[in-house]
Amino acid sequence: MKRRSTYYKKQTSSSVAKHRREGLLSFRRMLLLSTAIVFTLIIVFSSFADAHNDQQKYYTSVCVESGQTLWDISGIYYTPEYSDREDYIQEVMQLNHLTSADIHSGNYLIVPYYGSEPL
Repeated sequence: MKRRSTYYKKQTSSSVAKHRREGLLSFRRMLLLSTAIVFTLIIVFSSFADAHNDQQKYYTSVCVESGQTLWDISGIYYTPEYSDREDYIQEVMQLNHLTSADIHSGNYLIVPYYGSEPL
């Protein structure tokens, strides 16, 4: 009878150990799969962000036409990267060392703009 109980104990111990090994392997597989999914999502979302943010800031020189105002010029070159058109106009004034919004036809202004390539 001792033999039989020893046999069952060994069988029970080995089946528990086998079950633990299988559980550990399953856990490792799930961890590896989860890590792969997270990295894939990071790569996918970063590539979408890069494609959306390929706008660069450029500068160009424009000749002021008769009757044109800074507001008119901002309507041409203003883009959503600026918080509003007033901020854009302030940057144009700073770039051109203007102390007021008065501009005159025939003068040249440096204006910033965002785009995927220079004009």
